[in-house]
Amino acid sequence: MQLLVLIWEALLESSDTTPVVVEWAMYELAKNHGCQESLYEEIKSVCGDEKVTEENLPHMPYLNAVFHETLRKHSPVPIMPLKYAHKDTEIGGYHIHKGSQIAINIYGAHRDEKEWEDPEVWKPERFLTGKHQLQDMHKTLAFGLGRRACAGSMQAMNISCTAVARMAQEFKWTLKEGQGDDDDTVLFTTHKLQPLEAYITPRSTL
Repeated sequence: MQLLVLIWEALLESSDTTPVVVEWAMYELAKNHGCQESLYEEIKSVCGDEKVTEENLPHMPYLNAVFHETLRKHSPVPIMPLKYAHKDTEIGGYHIHKGSQIAINIYGAHRDEKEWEDPEVWKPERFLTGKHQLQDMHKTLAFGLGRRACAGSMQAMNISCTAVARMAQEFKWTLKEGQGDDDDTVLFTTHKLQPLEAYITPRSTL
């Protein structure tokens, strides 16, 4: 069982999660034009007329905040892969019996009102208040925690942020009518129920 979980986790997290994050980020930016323009202004101030590259990412806190807020509201994997208790233990006051299989509800943790103000609202600015350090890759549970945290977290962040920044740099995005934020978790990841459809306008024509 553990071998199957490890294989499933490796295949899923290496192939499906990054496109999911990028699609949700572009959906939220197309839905929230104020945030989209804030990101575009940051890109212009950092890159000028040059294309965004990975070398620019450390100088773009708003882009970083967009990435982490997307992970919070639309975590690609809603439930952490099962963990197996090899001995009796206690976690947070709960007794866990040896042999138990434990699933951590990432979706629920990311929408806990005790931790997140207005958790149903996509608001990148929450990561710019100082409460959460932008350098902390574990401010959400999207990449797991501890020794078994996702080994490719930095690569996923770099690829996702570069893709989002390039699309926001070149085009202005507006949602097509009828687009909603319903999730479809049939394939284990939180794909949009319907693929993103948006109107895009080249920035060069604006």
